[in-house]
Amino acid sequence: MQKHFDFVIIGAGIAGLSAAYFLSKSARVAVVEREQAWGYHSSGRSAAVFIEAYENPTVSDLSFDAKDFFNQPPDGFSEYPLIKPLGGLMVIRDGEQAAAEAYLHDWSLRCPRLQHIDAQEALGRVPILRREGLQGAILDPNLMSIDTNQLMQSYLRGFRANHGELFCGFDCSVESTPTQQWRMRSDDQTLTTPILVNASGAWANQTAEHAGVQILPIAPRRRTAALLSMPSGAPSWPMVRTMDQTLYFKPEDPGVMISPQDEGESSACDAQAEELDIAVAIDRFQTLCDFDVSRVHSHWAGLRSLTPDRCPVVGFAEDSANFFWLAGQGGAGIQTSPALGKLAAECLLSGSNLDLRLDPSRFLHQEHADAHQAK
Repeated sequence: MQKHFDFVIIGAGIAGLSAAYFLSKSARVAVVEREQAWGYHSSGRSAAVFIEAYENPTVSDLSFDAKDFFNQPPDGFSEYPLIKPLGGLMVIRDGEQAAAEAYLHDWSLRCPRLQHIDAQEALGRVPILRREGLQGAILDPNLMSIDTNQLMQSYLRGFRANHGELFCGFDCSVESTPTQQWRMRSDDQTLTTPILVNASGAWANQTAEHAGVQILPIAPRRRTAALLSMPSGAPSWPMVRTMDQTLYFKPEDPGVMISPQDEGESSACDAQAEELDIAVAIDRFQTLCDFDVSRVHSHWAGLRSLTPDRCPVVGFAEDSANFFWLAGQGGAGIQTSPALGKLAAECLLSGSNLDLRLDPSRFLHQEHADAHQAK
């Protein structure tokens, strides 16, 4: 059986589903996913928080663009709230006062509710923090918890309401045709489209290679997490992060979720947590907190796809006018998804790359400039 679509999106993670939701309002769209279920890889393994002061100004801009959608989603989009207050603390320890001042200097204008609190107030908010060496914290009252499952289900529900089609378990080959179409074959199903959207996360460069498109410097990086059981269940604490970005933890039933904030090199794969990374996370947690870990309830890992400038890639490929990149979201894929999904749809419908900060060609031009300089 053969079906034709205006656009085919490869990847049913947060990137693909958000773009499909917005794009299907104006076009006939299919999403294809190699796994048997949508959201199987990184999207389903996220810390699921919304942080305004995150990564860099470009990612922060995208996050602010997405915030209204989270606070007031379109009528009928979701049965339940997509976000809820959580709050955040960035812990300041001995020798980190200068780094804390620099952080506030860099982010306070954009995020005016950030504030410095003393050690006593930090302990009042998170009583298990060790007092020794604690100099205070940066309080972020705007940090929110995202209901990732509700968000992705809502994107999918809206996409299907717009007559979009999802094909899971679709391990396809991609080929171009003499009539400037893309053809995807899988078993007895063939899909054709003039525009292919690459939202395949850690597999983005593999998808590009299969399509004969020049790859980009997008690297999969493994992020580990573990869920620790606590006697009284999940506490009512804010999310805690360290100034040096080597640990975070946040409440999650039946206790707290911790991560060493690792970015280990990895191939594109079904990532699994490594025992050493779990041990490092526990050691850092017990160093920061007066709490003896007696039981690890569960652990997992996901892949974050990072670019050299830690900004996403959104736009048509320079060497293929009918191949569109939507990749490299790093750790901000969930919180920026309303903005990136909408932007991708606008680019695809207009046939133009609308945000030069995210244009895929920025890396190719840099490579040429570096090569010229080397001569």
